[in-house]
Amino acid sequence: MKKMGFYPEDIIKEVQNAADIVAVVSEYVSLKKQGENYKGLCPFHDEKTPSFSVNGEKQLFYCFGCGAGGNVFNFVMKKENLSFPEAVRYLADKFNVRLPHDMNQEFSEEFRTKREYFSINRLAAKYYNYCLLHTSEGKNAINYLKKRGIRDETIEKFCIGYAPKSWDSLIKFYKSKGISAEALEKIGLAIPRKDKKGFYDRFRNRIIFPIEDITRNIIGFGGRALDESLPKYLNSPETPLFSKGDNLYALSKIKKDPSLDVIIVEGYMDCIMLHQHGFENTVASLGTALTKNQAKLLKKYTNSVILSYDGDTAGEAATVRGMEVLAQEGLYVKVLALPEDKDPDEIVSIYGPDYFRGLLNNAEDLINYKLTLAKKGININNSEEKLKFIEQAIEILSAVDSEPELEIYARKLASEIGISAGSIIKEAKEKRKKSAQAMPRAGSRESLTGSNNFVLSKAPAISGVHKAERKLLKFMLESDNRMWKNLGEKIEPRFFTNKNTKKIAEIIFEMVNKNQEVNASDIFNYLDEEEGAELSAILLENLISDDKEIINSLVVKIKQGYLKKAISQVRREIKEAEMLGQREEINSLLNTYQQLKTEMNGLKTYTNPGKEGA
Repeated sequence: MKKMGFYPEDIIKEVQNAADIVAVVSEYVSLKKQGENYKGLCPFHDEKTPSFSVNGEKQLFYCFGCGAGGNVFNFVMKKENLSFPEAVRYLADKFNVRLPHDMNQEFSEEFRTKREYFSINRLAAKYYNYCLLHTSEGKNAINYLKKRGIRDETIEKFCIGYAPKSWDSLIKFYKSKGISAEALEKIGLAIPRKDKKGFYDRFRNRIIFPIEDITRNIIGFGGRALDESLPKYLNSPETPLFSKGDNLYALSKIKKDPSLDVIIVEGYMDCIMLHQHGFENTVASLGTALTKNQAKLLKKYTNSVILSYDGDTAGEAATVRGMEVLAQEGLYVKVLALPEDKDPDEIVSIYGPDYFRGLLNNAEDLINYKLTLAKKGININNSEEKLKFIEQAIEILSAVDSEPELEIYARKLASEIGISAGSIIKEAKEKRKKSAQAMPRAGSRESLTGSNNFVLSKAPAISGVHKAERKLLKFMLESDNRMWKNLGEKIEPRFFTNKNTKKIAEIIFEMVNKNQEVNASDIFNYLDEEEGAELSAILLENLISDDKEIINSLVVKIKQGYLKKAISQVRREIKEAEMLGQREEINSLLNTYQQLKTEMNGLKTYTNPGKEGA
């Protein structure tokens, strides 16, 4: 069967049993139970409508949109770009399954390095947390946190720490563990001195906030200065593990539920305090403008978000940009209007969670927020200013595709500025029409996208024999082994002409010969990506009847396909041998040809059309 790599099958099975696929996939995708499956947006291609499905009972995933499929190892391999042995090690680490330690030579350099970096960051988080809780120098940091209202359980939940004032306390700590300062520099924990004679700690005299990715690996750190050092907030630099635009603080701690709003704030303290006061679906944007990648991440967790940024001019501009980015990914976006000069941390601490909840309930959607900003400083009684505002409002409303929504906005606006809703709707539609004329025409390459937002391509045709092979394999996978064991007397894997179905058949027959249970989730461990996609397609086939006549007709169809191909091949070889005058070779090939023809003529054929299932 081959492919599993160097791990014994019993160890691989132990990891596979420990790593529940629903739990693993849920770290990347917001899943919703639908019947026996869990559905969500595919993490392997852009889509607006969920076509990705996970079956907990069979421990398999598949996507109706892009055809990706497999078991928990295949998912991790595809998502994290790992080899099979690396995926086994990755999941073993995650689910605390002990593996032999003498097999690291099978891992890529990149994988080994990444594991080492994750380990270094995890140890750094523990070190900073220890310095906060158990050192005399950490008392000032503790006092600061207590003054800000941070509770002990919150410190533990977010693993908040403290970086001592010393220039090299972290470097010395790692030196005692046999880890070099050069390794710390690679992940942003140490900085080389200007004279190039050594290194110093990046974070000094700062409250430390470890940053996790969605799989709860620590990828970087944020630090808040406890003195007048600038910048007040310092993040890890871009490293092989950390990119600010690809992550969100506390994303690993929120619920994946499309029906729940996710609150986005700017700072660590805002995020932490909202969690502490019960708003546990809050994330922070790591001090950067929201990016498309961050929006894609959020889309896997929720359908709607509420932005809560500073209310100054720069904050308003950042809010609009952020709302646009989020809306483009199909998220419903609202913005929370904060009282002047207050941030979420202050609001919830001073006025309490109920007051903040009231603000959330009154959050404005994207269109209303844009209209509010456009009206700022406008004197409606001044005709010139009023016309200027109306022009901006028409521009904003032209983006509303829904007729009922447009009417609601138009009526509200009309009541405020004293003109008819009809005229607003008419102008907005005209504006939209002009914008549409600048878009790609129907039928052009740019417009040929499916409902799931990726370019449509014509699927390759599947022959009748290929269909028969798929249907027979589906029967083998979904039926009791005892029902088809006698098939071994009628068909063998060699008769499968498609290379992918042939490989799957070889594995199934070998499992049966070894008296192993035929389990689709296990079969994926022996397949490459193309073969795995074939098995996924087979699993999506409708299960045929166990009627013996239908099954026998499939066997005949497959054998006919094999023999036709073999006969054509022998004919080509006979012609080549004749051209070369190879008499002995010709005689041998003619004998083979006659045997194949006899075998073909001896096959039982069925007169009932459609019985072959293809």
